[in-house]
Amino acid sequence: MKRRLLLFAASLQVLSSEGATHGPICQWHDDPCTTMAVHWIESQVEGLEGPGSWESSGGTFAGSENNLLALRRGIDFPSRLGGKALAVVEIARGISMRVYLDGKEVGRSSSDGAMVEFPVPPDFEGKRALLGILLEGTAVGLGNKVAGPRVTLCHGGNNVSLCDRTTVWNYSRDLPLNPLWKQVPPLERLLAPGSEFLFAYRKVGDSGWHGAKLLSRPFGPTAHRVHSVDLKNLLPDSRYGFMILWRGQVVGSWFFETAPSSFREGMSFVTGGDMYHTREMLDGMNRRAGTEAPLFALLGGDLAYANGVDGNRWLEWIESWTECAISPRGTLIPMIPVIGNHEVRGAAYRPTNAPPRAAAPFFYSLFLGMEDGSKFVVDFGDYMTVIALDSGHTQNVAPQTPWLREALEERRAFPYKFVCYHRPAWGTGVKGDAQEIQRAWCPLFEQHGVDAVFENDHHTYKRTHPLTAGKRDEVRGVVYLGDGAWGVRTRDVGASVKQQRPFLAHAESANHLIKVVLGEDQILYEAITAAGRRIDVSERKVRP
Repeated sequence: MKRRLLLFAASLQVLSSEGATHGPICQWHDDPCTTMAVHWIESQVEGLEGPGSWESSGGTFAGSENNLLALRRGIDFPSRLGGKALAVVEIARGISMRVYLDGKEVGRSSSDGAMVEFPVPPDFEGKRALLGILLEGTAVGLGNKVAGPRVTLCHGGNNVSLCDRTTVWNYSRDLPLNPLWKQVPPLERLLAPGSEFLFAYRKVGDSGWHGAKLLSRPFGPTAHRVHSVDLKNLLPDSRYGFMILWRGQVVGSWFFETAPSSFREGMSFVTGGDMYHTREMLDGMNRRAGTEAPLFALLGGDLAYANGVDGNRWLEWIESWTECAISPRGTLIPMIPVIGNHEVRGAAYRPTNAPPRAAAPFFYSLFLGMEDGSKFVVDFGDYMTVIALDSGHTQNVAPQTPWLREALEERRAFPYKFVCYHRPAWGTGVKGDAQEIQRAWCPLFEQHGVDAVFENDHHTYKRTHPLTAGKRDEVRGVVYLGDGAWGVRTRDVGASVKQQRPFLAHAESANHLIKVVLGEDQILYEAITAAGRRIDVSERKVRP
């Protein structure tokens, strides 16, 4: 599958280019206050070949049929220059030259000149910047050889060579050049021969870029590859920008935000599952998720409906999230993904004889943090915990119980505790309830004061009364919300369902996501349609 690739510049200008990179998406599997995992899929690499390709070399450069040659590399400026240093760029006569520093033009020369001088801005002293040089004229035409530029720093009567004629530069002879070519991160890897993907990030407001180690692996049984970075040591409650390059070409730039290290009144997240029957339905609810500006999205399984065999549906699912789940501030919404039956070959609920993780090849090859299976915990400081469980898809239900008990016991003091899995213990009757979960897990939720459990799978909406042992208990009970109708065709809920299933407080056939808003004294739950209509609103006091 090959789609138009949208490239987002930091200025929010939208560019387009043929390509076959899908994503990126952001995931939390570790501390959300100081980490972020970013994933994208590379498919049909030849789709990325074409105008604007970059290579690295030193010495002389071959001319082009366009009479144009673009050069760039990182330059380290010394500190303590006192704002009085000049940088001098020299090239052979007969060539016109435009010079850029971190994307801003700082000088140009006509073809009868061979030099550009510019003052080194004080805020560049002691820092690394990208020097871009655009050479034009018949002297850089096809069949000609062009000697590399010299770059000299002049300060206090001393001349210091920053680049000589043999220095290695990143260069391109192809048109059209991406407008971002002259403001990419000035990392050393930009000059590495044969460099494929490059990832760079920085805190918004900082000038320096950081590189990150890429983790690459096959995407399930396909020829596609997953590329990830697992960023650590980020600052809490901070906005970061990042950029992805492929062979020197700008794939795009995006933003994400880390979680605050302490509770903040009104912070929110969205949750739901059973996401993708049609792209139209998926896109609409993903846009709603972004519009609500949540801290993150807790996605409760049946994500791409690929059944462990259809990799193309995963590519569509990833593209939809990247393009649609964007906050009003222009940031990607991080996800915490939970497994469902449609991630697995056979797509069954098997609580006592679940297949191995190999039956869910796309889910396990895409996401990080699943070394011990799809049960895991994500802690937000010491104020909120999110526990994910596998409701009989690649792990049996009962053997997870000791782990769940320990996880809840260790987090007894957390003010906000939430659990998510796929198959409902307390559903609307369109399918059978997961009695294995009722027996094994629900007593633990009750004993440890879980605030809410998010269930999915049934393609309806439901909210239970607070329950203890399946009975209404307004004091100690646990609320169960779901049931998985993000972007799928819904199932009918009978008019008498609440009489037949008295534990239900609300039930209807409606596509929705659930927005959870945390307050100091209460938690607000809102079921919201793609159009923004609130179909159910409820509040629960925070447990003492």
